[in-house]
Amino acid sequence: MKKILSLVLISFICLGASSVTFAGEDEQRLFVSLTSDDLDRAAMAVSVSNKVLSTGSISATIYLSAQGVRWVDKSIPQNKYVNGKTIPEMLKEFMAAGGKVILCKMCMENIGGIKPDEVVDGVELTGGLDAMFAENTTVLTY
Repeated sequence: MKKILSLVLISFICLGASSVTFAGEDEQRLFVSLTSDDLDRAAMAVSVSNKVLSTGSISATIYLSAQGVRWVDKSIPQNKYVNGKTIPEMLKEFMAAGGKVILCKMCMENIGGIKPDEVVDGVELTGGLDAMFAENTTVLTY
């Protein structure tokens, strides 16, 4: 009986210690993968990300890869969405509100033919795997 009580007590102590260790890891995150150069898809991706970010309780990251890299190329003229803004303008507002935009560097060079100085200011040129596979992350693809 003493052994069982000791095991139960040790289990509670271990569970309590692990819950304290991981207390900060329950932050919710949204990761949006934007691979399309379609205006409607891109606008939806940014709009959903902005809406989620505006809750104040969920962080949001937009990852641009494949054809989606073209949205942050300063040298490409952009069409306006029905809200009167271009996707780069919408992305700038998203970043100003605390959102993060990551650009696939390999796609930037190989698909878009874009140089780093041609990228919209504030966009990060780095991998997106850490953000995509972070704990408590919901991933959407457009």
